[in-house]
Amino acid sequence: MSDYEIDRVKTGIPGLDELIEGGFPRGDTILVAGKAGTGKTIMANQFLYYGAVKYNEPGVLVTLEEPPRAIKRNMLRFNMDLDSLVQQGMLAIVDLYPSKEVARVNIGEYPSFDLSGLEAIIMNHVNKIGAKRVVIDTLSILAYKFRSRDILREEFFKLTANITRHGATLLLTSEIPAQDSGLGVFDIEAFLASGVVVLYNEKISDTSRSRSIEVLKLRGSKHSSRIHSMRITDEGIRVWPGEISPSH
Repeated sequence: MSDYEIDRVKTGIPGLDELIEGGFPRGDTILVAGKAGTGKTIMANQFLYYGAVKYNEPGVLVTLEEPPRAIKRNMLRFNMDLDSLVQQGMLAIVDLYPSKEVARVNIGEYPSFDLSGLEAIIMNHVNKIGAKRVVIDTLSILAYKFRSRDILREEFFKLTANITRHGATLLLTSEIPAQDSGLGVFDIEAFLASGVVVLYNEKISDTSRSRSIEVLKLRGSKHSSRIHSMRITDEGIRVWPGEISPSH
């Protein structure tokens, strides 16, 4: 590989790599944003699952929005067995879901208002299995622990930079509120990310909706600037590169 060629990480999402010159740049932070129900968590876990199964790249899932048991159950619908990857040492799951039913890692309100505790937990798993892919679903939840936008930006930056420093590719998810045109809390996730992928699920008639995907930015890449059709199939998310969304 020459100095100017970018090492690409295959996404495991059929059709998506064709829009982004073959994959995400390795070691970058990618934001997957969208309103509720657009498929962000499915895409994030598909990225981890096929990263392990097809490309032999171990991954770490940090879940703050759903309990691991629910994620595993939902992904089995797409024939993606996350439990088997955990048993093989190809996937580690960091459970930060606020459940009273099971013991969990307590992120708490750090006295110093930093995320060093969370970073240490994640990096321990990254180093243990040699993870090449990391997903945080969703980073936005942690924003409520901070009163200062500047501190929030600084802490999020340190967290993402330290995870990607040794070549791991980080995928963040962020929910866009129903009445918000932004990309997340204070738009900080979008600021941190070198790539932003937006998922849509727009109503096009009284009886139907249209799913689509847009690569809003991807530094260092010639990516499609159009909004393409996307569907959630029995095998997960699939993108149609040659099909432009009818709802945009």
